[in-house]
Amino acid sequence: MAISGKRRFDDDDKVVRYTTAENDFEVEVTRTLQKWCVTVYQLPNRDILAQDFFPERWKALARAQDFIRLLNQRNKKENAEAEVEL
Repeated sequence: MAISGKRRFDDDDKVVRYTTAENDFEVEVTRTLQKWCVTVYQLPNRDILAQDFFPERWKALARAQDFIRLLNQRNKKENAEAEVEL
């Protein structure tokens, strides 16, 4: 008997969370309403700063990693500017 559709893996429904180096932001990837949702939270209150939806999981994971990379670079630039002023 053949099964139609794409093969689903157990990891497909798990929530993926990334945090910045300073633990001041968190990016979460979840499955909602037939799409993948990427949400950026400001910690500790978990205020939502940005939210985006993607049809494919790999695109959502890539965007989440982009957000984390950008947020971590922001902290490095601020520290470098503070050192220059001294």
